[in-house]
Amino acid sequence: MTKIPVRWKLIGCAGILLPGILCLYHGCVFAAGNKTADERSGRTLHELYEEDDRLRLVSHETYEYEKDHSIRPNGLYIQYLWVNQSYGEEEIAKSSHAQFDDQNRLLYALGYTANILGDSSSYCEERIYERDDTKHTCRYMYYKSNSVPYEDGYYIGYRYLFEDSEFAYDEEGRLLRCLTYRRNVGSDPYGYSEELFFDRGYQAEYEDGRLTAELQYYDYWGTNEVGAWEYRIYQYDEQGDCVLEVAVTEDEIQVCCLEYQEETGQMEEYTYQVLEDWELSCEDGNTYELRPQYGKPAVRKVAADGTVEKELFYGKAMDLGQQHYQMPEEVEATLDDHCYVVSPGDCLWSIANRYYGQGRRYDLIWRMNRKVIGPDRDLLLPGMRLYLPEAGNAQDTKIGE
Repeated sequence: MTKIPVRWKLIGCAGILLPGILCLYHGCVFAAGNKTADERSGRTLHELYEEDDRLRLVSHETYEYEKDHSIRPNGLYIQYLWVNQSYGEEEIAKSSHAQFDDQNRLLYALGYTANILGDSSSYCEERIYERDDTKHTCRYMYYKSNSVPYEDGYYIGYRYLFEDSEFAYDEEGRLLRCLTYRRNVGSDPYGYSEELFFDRGYQAEYEDGRLTAELQYYDYWGTNEVGAWEYRIYQYDEQGDCVLEVAVTEDEIQVCCLEYQEETGQMEEYTYQVLEDWELSCEDGNTYELRPQYGKPAVRKVAADGTVEKELFYGKAMDLGQQHYQMPEEVEATLDDHCYVVSPGDCLWSIANRYYGQGRRYDLIWRMNRKVIGPDRDLLLPGMRLYLPEAGNAQDTKIGE
């Protein structure tokens, strides 16, 4: 089965488990074996799971505990928080090629190497954030530009969209979903594919303001299909502290329960591997069926009436929908950046004069579009789509400190 990259692996668990009767939690009752709720009264999850033959203890760690911790500081969502990062006044004052909004969030950033007018290894990067706080969305675009010398101290830049991400939040600012499209390695002149492929996605579920489940999924490189994913379930006690985390990946299913000893200020973390079919029965009637065997649904969420609300298979995520693999129209439109559609009466000289302010650069347009125009540079047909590269010199390029 596909290995999930190291950066997506489980980071660990944090939370509290208060002593006492620990079988009832906010939202769910977690069953251990065939024991009833009465039989489980007064026992910790660790004691229950130790007796469950379907689970195997793989680690036990003890940590110092601080009461003012965040409920889930190491969930999958933390990897997406950078898009809404707020910068300090000193950082903003030092920024030479960046723009910020009234909340000190980044709107635009430009960076490039000092030798941008030099050899072909120079490059330029642009990061653009289109924020809509009314709709609770943010679109992030990452452009690259490979710059090479042209003539008389001028350079040309092959600017292209490398990544496009769509973020959506709830009214409280919590991340609901993210979809990312990227260029993959290809055979085009810039070393990347001509189109953007689905790269990764994220979904989150909340209840009473708490993160209860999250799904992160990834593309097989260049196939435009979901090849690997990770699903997590979180549960809390009445104080709002996380007491149980279930993590399902392509490799294994792990259950992490936590016990907090207030008198010692320590937290006990017990991690188990699921060896056989295992269920989590929720007090609202929902049931999570977890299956470690390949070929079965790894995760199936079944409602009280028997309706299957979620079903995830190893190697693919069936509930995501085909629409997640298709490039949105607004992303496709962005791919036309720096393109010009020939109109009746156009010639290369007039296009170069209009775009560059110098008609003599018609030769640059022809060289960049020979496959489209053909050997006769004077033969332009209406409707032809021409790529017009960036062009500049040292005076145009101001490199910040």
